[in-house]
Amino acid sequence: MKKTFKFILTILLCFSILGCQSNTKTDLNKKFESGTFEGVAKGNGGDVVVNVTFSESSIDNIEITKHNETPGIADPALEKIPAQIIQNQSLNVDVISGATYTSNAIIEAVKQCIEKAGGDVSSFLSKTSEKKGPKEDIIKNVEVVVVGAGGAGLAAAVSASENGAKDIIVIEKGSAIGGNTLRAGGGYNAVDESRQSALKMDDSQIVELQNILNTDTSTIEKEYQESFDILKKQIQEYLKTDKSKLFDSIELHTYQTYKGGLREGLDKTKIFGNYTLVNVLTSQSLDALNWLVSHDESTKISDEVGTVLGGLWPRCHGLSTSVGHGFINPLKNALDKTNTEIMLDTRGEHLIMKDGIVSGVTATQSDGTKVTINASKGVILATGGFGANPEMAMEYDNYWGILHKNMKTTNSTLLTGDGINMALEVNANLVGMGYIQLMPSSSPRDGSLGLGLWTSAENQVFVNKEGKRFVSEYESRDVLAKAALNQTDSMFYIICDQESAGNPEMGGQNFWGNSIDDMIKNNDVYTADTIEELAEKIGIDPAALKETIDKYNSYTETQVDTEFNKVKIGSKIDVGPFWATPRTPSIHHTMGGVNINEKAQVLDKDGNIIKGLYAAGEVTGGIHAGNRVGGNALPDIIVFGRIAGKSIME
Repeated sequence: MKKTFKFILTILLCFSILGCQSNTKTDLNKKFESGTFEGVAKGNGGDVVVNVTFSESSIDNIEITKHNETPGIADPALEKIPAQIIQNQSLNVDVISGATYTSNAIIEAVKQCIEKAGGDVSSFLSKTSEKKGPKEDIIKNVEVVVVGAGGAGLAAAVSASENGAKDIIVIEKGSAIGGNTLRAGGGYNAVDESRQSALKMDDSQIVELQNILNTDTSTIEKEYQESFDILKKQIQEYLKTDKSKLFDSIELHTYQTYKGGLREGLDKTKIFGNYTLVNVLTSQSLDALNWLVSHDESTKISDEVGTVLGGLWPRCHGLSTSVGHGFINPLKNALDKTNTEIMLDTRGEHLIMKDGIVSGVTATQSDGTKVTINASKGVILATGGFGANPEMAMEYDNYWGILHKNMKTTNSTLLTGDGINMALEVNANLVGMGYIQLMPSSSPRDGSLGLGLWTSAENQVFVNKEGKRFVSEYESRDVLAKAALNQTDSMFYIICDQESAGNPEMGGQNFWGNSIDDMIKNNDVYTADTIEELAEKIGIDPAALKETIDKYNSYTETQVDTEFNKVKIGSKIDVGPFWATPRTPSIHHTMGGVNINEKAQVLDKDGNIIKGLYAAGEVTGGIHAGNRVGGNALPDIIVFGRIAGKSIME
């Protein structure tokens, strides 16, 4: 019996051990609880909500169920980051250039899901993703190569095609087209009599015109004097009328662009815009806008004309499509009908020179593949400025003296001055490099133009942390930025009522596509039924803010701002709910760049044309001088992009 009992016990023990081994093996293979889990992380435009489906051994699916990220800019991250995580079963994936906030939000949300599924997050963070090495070198031969797929580059490519180019390649170092244009506020200055005829002239604008009449022509830079005299005659004739309809002219736009850009640097040198270039901009802006929308039946020019922040006069147009997309979509539609190739994730590095003529470009793709593109007609640089390169801004700065390497920017992270450096290698001349524009009203959280609520400059009220106005909200951007930097914590709030905030609704979005609910949740905006309640929410003395708004409202009745002489005063801030948007200055636009002529040809340091090299947009200098007038950037890129495409085919 004892022997039998021992035998049975041994058999049972063996089965027990085998069972334990089997269970141990199963447990080792099991990484997750199977099922679908939700993660939420803050992106650029609000919460990014992700659902991740797990089997016991792997991440099987990632679905982004909600987001308010900017279309076009965020699309590559929304598409590629989930695919990379699934393919590599790793969170150690490369973020998408130009969409860093969105990329990181997706990764963080998936991380949360891994934790909820019982997975080992550290192993997913440490695991190295499979990196694809460089492919065989790429060599292409075309007529035209455009470096940069933002508004200027796409306009140049469309124009080149319309002027006879059969083979065009556009290279773009980002993962999507659009560049900085997609981040723009969408304001486009153009003298437009038909649309501006609906606007009324006010007393402050009459005073502005009278001041121009009283200006001695001899005090104006010589290049501008003839145009200025024409402007004075126009004003004299206008003042003989009933003065009810808004006055505007090409010459006034030219003068205000010149005056708005006239600045003195830290070294006491004076800078102003090249008259020829400024006149091309102002005289061709409306025609270029009509040309742009002609490529897309769904994109319309709004009949409403206003004044963008720092715009100086009501000539700012908008499009039916939200913000920067209205300027990219028509150009993309036009290029889709041509033999134009767009190479994404391809960074232009050097220009190819043959016999003193620029005849191509070398580039490197994100996987390390080398690219050589020979261009029989030449190269158009449209790489934008260097607003996302604070070290470069600090190096050249001749105006602020306060820029630092951690300064936020409204720009895409891709704008690091590549085209400027490429042009320097072929002896291109640079102009105005020391002048960097700060956007006074940027998000303190990420430096962007979004994450806030307001409309036109005449309807904005700026108050500091003490609840006081500190500047005319209708001033130029550098004046506004300097004033803001002098406030407590370099912070202020844009105060609006329901109408001047653009009539936001819960569950809706702002002008940039940001969720109203998410902005309130994240303290990007504050709202309350009364001014006093709003003041309490933002930590301002209610009595001080109420006194400030009451005083401002009195100015709307008299149209005279006795404190800061705001030139154009909009409507009262008196219909709740009321809104406050926190703001602080950040790097916005770099005025300097390569020197071009009126045909968008790049000039060398001796003033000679560099054959085969053209440039358009923020990569150029000489137009905006020391300060770009608000609403002049988009006409700059469309006007000169169009010119560059035509000139290269002549």
